[in-house]
Amino acid sequence: MIGIINLLYLILFLGLTTVGMYVCYHILRYSLSKGAAFATVFVFATVFLFFLATNAITFFRIDWTALLKSSSSFSSFPSTYSGF
Repeated sequence: MIGIINLLYLILFLGLTTVGMYVCYHILRYSLSKGAAFATVFVFATVFLFFLATNAITFFRIDWTALLKSSSSFSSFPSTYSGF
């Protein structure tokens, strides 16, 4: 189960990276001023990489074993089944 979660996060991470490169390309390609384009890409890339890194650090600090083990027992939830 943890492998599936890591695979899904890898797909999300690669998707976000692709979107970031897409945004940078379009800023550079369609900006009216090349100087402003490079400054904008620098600011965007800095903020984007900061958020991507903090997201990855936060994700890998999660103890998935304990989280999945505690969520698999439904004894702490009240029963809502009343029968027919």
